Amino acid sequence: MTDPSETTTAAIKPRVPTRFLRIPIGGRFRATLVDAESRAGPRRGKINIALWLSVGWLALVLAGAVLAPWLGFLEDPNRPLAGDPELGPSWSHWFGTDQLGRDMFARSVWGSRLSLSIAGPAVGIGVVVGGVLGVMAGYFGKWIDLVVSSVVNVALALPALVFALFIVTVLGQSYVNVTIAVTVLSIPAIARIARAQALRFAAREFVTVAKTMGARWPRILFRDVLPNVVPALASIAFLAMGIVIIAEGSLSFIGVSVGSPSITWGNILAAGRGRLEESPHIALTTGGVMFATLMALNFVGDELLRRLDVREARI
Repeated sequence: MTDPSETTTAAIKPRVPTRFLRIPIGGRFRATLVDAESRAGPRRGKINIALWLSVGWLALVLAGAVLAPWLGFLEDPNRPLAGDPELGPSWSHWFGTDQLGRDMFARSVWGSRLSLSIAGPAVGIGVVVGGVLGVMAGYFGKWIDLVVSSVVNVALALPALVFALFIVTVLGQSYVNVTIAVTVLSIPAIARIARAQALRFAAREFVTVAKTMGARWPRILFRDVLPNVVPALASIAFLAMGIVIIAEGSLSFIGVSVGSPSITWGNILAAGRGRLEESPHIALTTGGVMFATLMALNFVGDELLRRLDVREARI
């Protein structure tokens, strides 16, 4: 006969799932059973409403930017007298009109198109170039680290806006030149973050074990170090996009960004700064869209780092 108390205890005892973990021992891999729960890291928290709102807002802005030429309900953003000049927000003009009677909602949507088309390539190139330089400096060290760190420190010591202004002034005002200017600004900061992450993981036990087992540096770099650096770079990419949008807006505000008739959030704000008392909606509506986008990029970047940076917790 089985003791009823033992049966009850066995029934209510939670079953801990297990899985095989291959551990290198003596130059060979040996399979060992480990608790899956102990390797699962911290449990996911509740649904982050701010995250999903941010993702939804970014998806909406991106969809508007991509589909702007095919959205039939949008007015021509450069057509004057689409409504009465300086008309406040209404059902016919959601964001009102500017001094020339142009529809501000249409201009905000088209402004996102050019602002994001500048920020996207700038951050993409910055992540690739800065990430490669930073990882190489952090992993190899020595003279590579010395050269990369020196260049990065000099670049970061320069005032960012003045440096971008110098580049645009020398090369001229155009979409390509503004993109080059903000790209050059993004590379040093991303390289420094990538270097710090590479230094952090290059000193870890699994890298030391891989070196001891005779693994070559390309395998260690691409299979052990780089996968741990990528989550931080992915998170920084969202934050960097916000910074690049602000940088382009700053250039537009002082009149050295992409010229008219091209539309960016920055030159819309620059055009509305002198009408804040008479027609505040000209600057506040587009400024609100820009602010919400920057906040969404920050939320997504922070949450992405928290969710993807899991290897440190599992080691």
